[in-house]
Amino acid sequence: MKCLAPHACTDLVELCTLLELPATILHDGQIAADEFPLLVPYSFIRRMEHGNPQDPLLLQILPQNIERRSVAGFTTDPIGEGTAANRILRKYSGRALILATSACAVNCRFCFRRHLLRQPADFSLDPIREATDVHEVILSGGDPLCLSNREVLELLHGLSLIPHIRRIRIHSRLPIVDPSRIDTELVDILGTFCPTYLVLHINHPNELNEDVLERIESLIDIGVPVLSQTVLLKGINDDLEVLQRLFEKLVDSRILPYYLHQLDRVSGSAHFDVSPEIGHFIVEELRNRLPGYAVPRYVREIIGETCKVPYC
Repeated sequence: MKCLAPHACTDLVELCTLLELPATILHDGQIAADEFPLLVPYSFIRRMEHGNPQDPLLLQILPQNIERRSVAGFTTDPIGEGTAANRILRKYSGRALILATSACAVNCRFCFRRHLLRQPADFSLDPIREATDVHEVILSGGDPLCLSNREVLELLHGLSLIPHIRRIRIHSRLPIVDPSRIDTELVDILGTFCPTYLVLHINHPNELNEDVLERIESLIDIGVPVLSQTVLLKGINDDLEVLQRLFEKLVDSRILPYYLHQLDRVSGSAHFDVSPEIGHFIVEELRNRLPGYAVPRYVREIIGETCKVPYC
């Protein structure tokens, strides 16, 4: 999965030099980086603390050889998507999900599609035109905002011409790791095809600097609804105070917290796994501290289920 290579670090030696990290990081991650490459925009690196190998943003993208462990229950296709026909998934009533591209702006080490999406992302809208029971289309990937503005425009325009499509939803992490992606042209495009919802993947309050929030608010100002999804990650955000700060920061910026996901059990991510008991405790405490609209639903994905399954 590659995107924005000129604006991204792909070399572990360079990353360690930029962040003044100890040489042990290199020895502990090089093989893992060979198997699932390092990819992280410089914009995201600039939000990491120099000299801190436990920085919560760094840990999300840092290759570690612990990923190579074989752990029972962790598989290469944890939510059963490997057989998606025409790169279109029909898991949920009234909705279709398009794997619009294999490209991504960042290789998150816990990505549930890290072993998939190696082939070109060719697809046709014909199955959606024929499926009159589909009323909402979800654009995913990779990252659909890795498409050019022209490609985004063509895709949204094509979907808008299908009479039974009433909503479009774009799931992306790109505006968080590289906020420059939200340029004026993209703002105009997303504001044209309403209702188009933008769902952002945000895991830690340190990801939300001034530039990120200003760019996102430029979309909100023109009427694009923006929601967020968060993955519960050990050592990164499995902490009540951290998630409280994140969700308060989001709602202060008019971004609605949508889902808190239990980790999808993809091979290579077991060291990020948080027990449901801890997740339950955090969510219950958040309900005591925050208004209801600031507390996302705590959910997990189960193969064969027709919706996200609530944990509490």
